Amino acid sequence: MIKEYLKRMYIDAALLNDENVIQAVADFGPYNTILDVGCWDGIKTLKMATVGCAKSVYGIEPIKKASTIAKKNGINTFEIYADNEVWPIKKSSIDCVISNQVVEHLTDLDHYFREASKVLKSGGYLITSTNNLSSWHNIGSLIFGFTPFDLTNSSSKERGIGNPIAVHRNEQDERGSSWTHKCIYTSRWLKDWQSLYGLTTLKIYGAGYYPFPSKFGKIFPLHSAFITLVAQKK
Repeated sequence: MIKEYLKRMYIDAALLNDENVIQAVADFGPYNTILDVGCWDGIKTLKMATVGCAKSVYGIEPIKKASTIAKKNGINTFEIYADNEVWPIKKSSIDCVISNQVVEHLTDLDHYFREASKVLKSGGYLITSTNNLSSWHNIGSLIFGFTPFDLTNSSSKERGIGNPIAVHRNEQDERGSSWTHKCIYTSRWLKDWQSLYGLTTLKIYGAGYYPFPSKFGKIFPLHSAFITLVAQKK
């Protein structure tokens, strides 16, 4: 029962988080060019491009089967790893860089922020959305000595390790290491990291606030399940 309840809460929060990302794109647009880091098949990218009135749309997606579909969907897609390869995009050419549920999978955030700052135009925006380490459900897990919920998929062999009430506890994971969470962050952590690369945080959106309705996260993003940070290049 607890696992099913947590699963429903997670789905509601994830859907609201996607809405927050779209809202962030709309709030700070329009843009001539956008880059979606971790664009997958490009479906969500196209929605963001429409909301942002973008004329040119780029994507980064290391998984070949997904990048192939993204290209067919009209996304100018680069099949590279965003945290250890140079982004093949002209310096100071992008108005908005977006990543939704990506940075928690990366091993080198310095590289990610450095490359994002490099390709952004002066005054351009970086929209970064991810799980929140300081969410109440992760804090509760730590109090009991459990793995934070958002890091229970840190093994490429088995899901739910370190947390007996994780939704996917003991399930095998055949998706490989690129799907695992390497680290999750707080909004302050990401804010300081962005500052290191000339990016000033302007707004933070929240989604999910277990065990309360997901919209509470919009009011109290510090402890929401998901966070979306909008930063601007100086």
